[in-house]
Amino acid sequence: MRLAIIINLLFCLVIHFSGIAMANTLSAVQLKSIIRVGGYQFAPYVNLKEDGRYTGLTLDLINALNQIQQEISFEFVSTSIEYRYKAYEAGRFEMIMFENPHWGWEKFDTAFIPLHIHDGEIFIALKEKAKDPEFFEQLKDKTLALVKGYHYRFAHFETDPVKLENEFKVVFVNSNKASIETILRKRAEVAPVTISYLNYYLATNPHEQQRLFVSNQWDQHYYHGILLNPNSQLSPEKLNLWLNQLQQNGKLQELVRQYGLELVIEHSANSKHVH
Repeated sequence: MRLAIIINLLFCLVIHFSGIAMANTLSAVQLKSIIRVGGYQFAPYVNLKEDGRYTGLTLDLINALNQIQQEISFEFVSTSIEYRYKAYEAGRFEMIMFENPHWGWEKFDTAFIPLHIHDGEIFIALKEKAKDPEFFEQLKDKTLALVKGYHYRFAHFETDPVKLENEFKVVFVNSNKASIETILRKRAEVAPVTISYLNYYLATNPHEQQRLFVSNQWDQHYYHGILLNPNSQLSPEKLNLWLNQLQQNGKLQELVRQYGLELVIEHSANSKHVH
């Protein structure tokens, strides 16, 4: 009888402490805040695969931030380049990576956390058309492949399709990949292409490299960063702390190198070139 009582007491104690542990675990999960990170198709930062999965540097950086701390769960939310402003304003996401406050965000309340990642647009054409760099000096007499919604310096950062068509001969496309393929298919003569994506494309399609003339003339240079809603549960200081940790442990440099990009820590990230 006494043994049975002791066993019952031990069983009750096990159930009691298991319940406390489970409650603590559930409480920790419930207390973990979710920060939604917006992103649009823009390889190599965000790339939509044929099976519907999103990959790219944005997704890799989200995973790295989730692994380095236990306070915040970062979750990816898809949007589009044209509607990302409305989605942010509507609260669909609180944060967006590889942006700049000068890229159409001036009227929105945002905090900017620099990533110091260098990128930009460079002009390409077919070698059979472009014999030397002077080919790119006059663009108004050539058919241009432009990604709809992108801001280009040579076009004074105008994005209105009607205004662009009034000033240039334009073929509008929906991605950097389409810009390159439009040139290869001879549907346009010149395209400004993001250098990070051009490097990626030529690495995966090396047979096309001999057909393309890549200008040494850049349309623009810029340095990427993160835009965060100041009213978010995550402070810019805390996010910057975690990014510094990723930099110090070498993870950020590792990810950046994988995508053929350059991390320039000493840069002030004050570039007003836009995309």
